[in-house]
Amino acid sequence: MDRRYYLDLAARGVRVPIAAHLILHEQPDPEAALRDGRKLAAVIRETARRFAHPLALSVMDLTLEKELMLGALGIPPDRIPGYQFDAPPGEDLRDRIRGMAPDVHPRFRANCEALSILAADPDCLPVGVSIGPFSLATKLIRDPITPVFLAGAGQESESAGEVAVLQAVLAAAEEMVGASCRAQIRAGARAVMICEPAANAVFFSPNQVRETGSKIFTHFVIEPNRRLKDIFDSQGCDLILHDCGELIPEMIADFAVLDPAVLSLGSPVPLWEAAPHVPKTTVLLGNLPTKKFYSEDEMPVEKVEELTRGLLGRMRAAGHPFILGSECDILSMPGYERVIMKKVLAFHRLRD
Repeated sequence: MDRRYYLDLAARGVRVPIAAHLILHEQPDPEAALRDGRKLAAVIRETARRFAHPLALSVMDLTLEKELMLGALGIPPDRIPGYQFDAPPGEDLRDRIRGMAPDVHPRFRANCEALSILAADPDCLPVGVSIGPFSLATKLIRDPITPVFLAGAGQESESAGEVAVLQAVLAAAEEMVGASCRAQIRAGARAVMICEPAANAVFFSPNQVRETGSKIFTHFVIEPNRRLKDIFDSQGCDLILHDCGELIPEMIADFAVLDPAVLSLGSPVPLWEAAPHVPKTTVLLGNLPTKKFYSEDEMPVEKVEELTRGLLGRMRAAGHPFILGSECDILSMPGYERVIMKKVLAFHRLRD
């Protein structure tokens, strides 16, 4: 798409809470809607309509690619949530991923059907969602931090077993994410949000990143995502990159090298401090602390409004194209949907 599409949204002052999960839980049977493409499309369309923007972004479920990948290995469904690799997976896993049809998974099939329906709606921009390669890899090994550090210290995969496992799992994860994204693009996605929440200062030592000139972050995070971006570019699909973790300036600058149409960051990163490291052809999205919205004590409506005014003012001063939004979809606080929605509506409606 023409990059000006996103820049125009920013200039219009649209606000984009990533809130399909909240609308989903207004349905009489949310789980059924997740498995029904037509019902899911209606949820996504209603989310965009409710918040007056065209980005038809699905529910952010970062478990799907892991389930697809391990399903290709024949891992029983009840073992998948806790399954991790102790040894490097063989090339046969990547072959199985290449030969699989992702729509064998009922929720993934519903996602693709929803994208197809939304692609026919001139008022919507269908946006797919996938976990990123590095973040998927971290879900598949017991201790991803140690091999990242060892690799940054110069340990080659041949001499460090933990590094070898991470390298092989990351290669398979990249294959899986690529398959997921291709399927969503074929279904009608005109942009895909790649979510890399694990690409942060917890998994990557800031000192080591600085000492290596960001090479370790580039190797494990940027290079796999650059190859994904090549797929997107060849298919005319835009990259929306999301990372809700704590980042140092070097990591933000590395993400900017991927030239995403939109870079979505969480509240640990002050957006006005990120702006100098990102070209103005990339819109910044975020980043109110919506993970705290469930709490009336820590995050009352008055504080949401105060933070909204402050963020709008600082981003206006920074002069960077900006869309006010949430950190990420609200997945972890079942039962708090109404109180969270009250605060989302507060920042969406506030005009400073």
